[in-house]
Amino acid sequence: MGATANPKIRRVDSFSSAWYKFYPGFSESFAESVLSSAGLDEGAWVLDPWNGGGTTTSAAASLGLNACGYDLNPVMIIVAKARCLDPAEYPSLRPLTVDLGRKAKKLFKVSPDDPLLTWLVPRSAAAIRGIEAAIQTLLVDDREYLSVKARGTDAVSGLAAFFYVALFRALGSVFSHFRTSNPTWLKRPGSPNARLRPGADYLRRIFKSEIAKMLPKTTVIREIPRAERVLKVASSESLPLKTSSVDFVLASPPYCTRIDYAVATSAELSLLGFGYGSGFAELRRGLIGNTTVPEKAPPTSAAWGETCLGFLGDLREHGSKASATYYYKNHLQYFRSLSASVAEISRVLRPGGGCVLVVQDSYY
Repeated sequence: MGATANPKIRRVDSFSSAWYKFYPGFSESFAESVLSSAGLDEGAWVLDPWNGGGTTTSAAASLGLNACGYDLNPVMIIVAKARCLDPAEYPSLRPLTVDLGRKAKKLFKVSPDDPLLTWLVPRSAAAIRGIEAAIQTLLVDDREYLSVKARGTDAVSGLAAFFYVALFRALGSVFSHFRTSNPTWLKRPGSPNARLRPGADYLRRIFKSEIAKMLPKTTVIREIPRAERVLKVASSESLPLKTSSVDFVLASPPYCTRIDYAVATSAELSLLGFGYGSGFAELRRGLIGNTTVPEKAPPTSAAWGETCLGFLGDLREHGSKASATYYYKNHLQYFRSLSASVAEISRVLRPGGGCVLVVQDSYY
C-alpha cells in the first residue's frame, strides 16, 4: 500500500447498507462518525481485519479514505465489494439486468456433487447455476464457468459482486423454509425428498425482483476524494500487510456466543462452490468463534492477561454441563485466535495510530 492521488469525483449515495443483512454488524452511521472524528489525513489507510458485511470499508469509501478489509469467509468479501461499488457504475445496472435475464435462460447442467443439491433438486439447482453462469459470462469470464471457490474472489469485480449479492438474496428468500428462530442457523433437508423444487421461471423472477430492490433510488450528490480499496480473503491472524502500514483500525471482533458464521452463510457458500464435503468444514474451523472444538485443547498463554485466565479457570471449574469440556475448549480456541489477531493489529498499526474495537459483554 502507498500514498494515492485524490482527485475530487462526484459520488451518489445509495442504500447499499441494506443490501445484505449481516447479523453481528454495527451501523454505517457509527462507522462514519468514528472515522470522521479520527483526524485522518488524505492518503491514510483504514483497516478492518474482520470486515464482515463491509461496514468499515463502505464508510471509509463514503469519506474518501483508503481502506483494506479482510475476512476468511468469501461470501463477506463479495458483499463488501458490492457495498463499495463505484457509483459511476450505477447506470450500467439496469441494462446489465436485462442482458442477464436473457443469458440466464440458457440450459446449465449441474454436476452430481454440486453443493446446491444439498437443498435443491437438480433442475432447480441448474436454474440457479444458469443465473450465476450469466453473471460470469457478462462480468467475470466469458470463456468458461468456474466456481468462485476455484476462481477466487479477486476475479469478482464490484459490478459482478452486486449481482452475486442479488443472487444471495434470492437464495435467502427461497431457502427461508430452512431458517430457524436462530438468525444465524440454516438447517439441511432431512432427506433428498425434502429438497426444494422451485421452477426456473420463478427463480429468475425472484432474482430480478431482488435486483430491483437493490437498485439505487437516492439522488444526493456530493464530492469526495478518490481512494483505494483492498478487499481480500485473509485471516486476521496473518494479515497480508507490511508492519506499521495502517493508520486506523475500526472493527468488531467475532463474537464468542456460539454464532456460527459459516453455517449462517452456508446457502451463499454453496453458490460459491463450498459444499459440506468440499471446503466448508475447513473454512468453518478457521473462523474465530465457530462452534466446533478441537479434540485437544490449545495451551493458555500468560499474554492473555489475568482477567482472561481467571475467567477460563472459573469456566473449567463451573458446575454446569459441558463447562469443563466443550465450553472450556471453545473459549480456549476463541482467546487463542483473538490474541493472535490483536498481535497482528499491533504489528500493522503505525506508532501513534488509532484503534477502535466494538465489543459486547456476555454472561456465562
